[in-house]
Amino acid sequence: MKYCPNCGNELSPNSKFCGKCGTPVNQEHEEATFSEKMKTSFDKLQTDEVFELKLESAEGLDASRTELKNEAQKKLSGRYGEWLKSIVWYFVGIFIVAILMGIASGKMTEIDYYYSYNAVSGFSRFFWFIIWLITFVAMFVIAVLFNAVLQWMAIYSLRGKEANGVKIFEYLVKAQKNRVLKANILMNLYVFFWSLLFIIPGIIKQASYIMTNILLEKDPELSASEAINLSRVIMKGYKLEFLILRFSFFFWNMLSAFTFGLSGLYTLPYQNTTEVLFLEQLYNKYMEKQEVVEEI
Repeated sequence: MKYCPNCGNELSPNSKFCGKCGTPVNQEHEEATFSEKMKTSFDKLQTDEVFELKLESAEGLDASRTELKNEAQKKLSGRYGEWLKSIVWYFVGIFIVAILMGIASGKMTEIDYYYSYNAVSGFSRFFWFIIWLITFVAMFVIAVLFNAVLQWMAIYSLRGKEANGVKIFEYLVKAQKNRVLKANILMNLYVFFWSLLFIIPGIIKQASYIMTNILLEKDPELSASEAINLSRVIMKGYKLEFLILRFSFFFWNMLSAFTFGLSGLYTLPYQNTTEVLFLEQLYNKYMEKQEVVEEI
């Protein structure tokens, strides 16, 4: 078994980064002795900041919000059509699944209300319950992966590749060994539970995990939990800056609400590409620091 040389966190054999503290892991690092494991575990218990919700400050990035937005608009020039098709397919998929779920719910209610229980009505109710359950799972998967698809589409747009959301969705489901789905389910659960403490902790934690899908795209070897934890490390000190950037699209999102989502066809590509530009710059800064540490 391999352990992080910095914090003592237990690592998988192929880990490139410590999922807890973000320290690059030397593949040839020797196994820690039993006493070293006990000491690092004790230190880890003393220094863990599981409930830390401060918006730490850190040195700024090289580009202003205005520059990031201008760059996003340049990269999206002529590509809004690609996003339009993907967003429309998303809403069509959600709409169809919602209709099927509503039909299944209505049938179950109808059976309970009009028919006395017997083998036929029992089988019919079970059948419609299965249909309802399948549609519920489908809606959950689509909703959970939607933000991941938007971020990957933004990455593709920045690289000049076709941002086909349907193909990306299929790729995330079929070719990613469920790590993207698992990561996004975990993130949504974590944010939900933190939000139970009031809204603000959930918002802060959402900013803490925002880098996860970027990291999964960059490193196919990262597991879901490693990507989430590394996102927390990289975002430390930059959560407030990210939230300010996201809030700067507030009026665009309000306009989407007033236009029944029509302006969202412009806002979603614009906002997600700007945010990914911010995260890419932050990731590059983090990697530069790690290279300096390795050289030392």
